[in-house]
Amino acid sequence: MLELIALSLAILAAIYIGYPFFRSKNETMAFDVNHSIEDLEAKKVEIYKAIKDIEFDYEMGKLSREDFEELRSQYKAEAVKILKQLDQVRPGRRRRGGKVPAQAGQRFCTQCGTPVHARDRFCRNCGAALYH
Repeated sequence: MLELIALSLAILAAIYIGYPFFRSKNETMAFDVNHSIEDLEAKKVEIYKAIKDIEFDYEMGKLSREDFEELRSQYKAEAVKILKQLDQVRPGRRRRGGKVPAQAGQRFCTQCGTPVHARDRFCRNCGAALYH
């Protein structure tokens, strides 16, 4: 009887340990995409916060104009890179031709003309600050 219980536990442990190796690729890819979207969203928030911080520091006189412009351009470039990565991993975000359908009351970026959401603080395309 004890051998049967030990054998059952060993089989269950082997199934539990081996399950990830036998999952379908779709399950694994869905997990990876969701995980990467969360990571990219977190990076995006960090970069937006860093841009706001350097803007505040510049307004307070803690940064020179040259340093501010250099840092801001670096952060904007990083933000654009992350936003492009997010566009690639998010399924169904755009329609054919790469255009986002216009909606009534839709807002647009004043720098590049890209449609933006009401909750956006920065343009998803060029990184320009959006003022409400």
